[in-house]
Amino acid sequence: MDTGLNTDTPNLEQLMQLGIQTAKQGNKQSARVIFQQILESDKQNERAWLWMAAVAETPEDRARYLNTVLRINPSNPTAQRELQAMQTKRESSNSRVIILSGVAIVVVVFVIVLIIVLLSAVN
Repeated sequence: MDTGLNTDTPNLEQLMQLGIQTAKQGNKQSARVIFQQILESDKQNERAWLWMAAVAETPEDRARYLNTVLRINPSNPTAQRELQAMQTKRESSNSRVIILSGVAIVVVVFVIVLIIVLLSAVN
């Protein structure tokens, strides 16, 4: 009996499970391809966008995918938490750069003062 259903073609949930499994195995590139297939059929699929963020190539891509999740569902706690963590990490990194720059300036000034003192002592 022909039901008219093509059982050879995976449905979106099967693709999602395959993508998740592929991502968990560490094959991010293949997982991205699978999640992109899902998103071609369902651009509003929150889970697929979240997983795209999880396997993103760059922090910029990750942030873009998480922001897409929030456009779909502004109260998605995972996307909110992940974006906040990214912001905190970025701010922490910026603070380290400022501190290291300050330390470098102090060291340079110290070396210049030391050279002046040594040159004065020689004369």
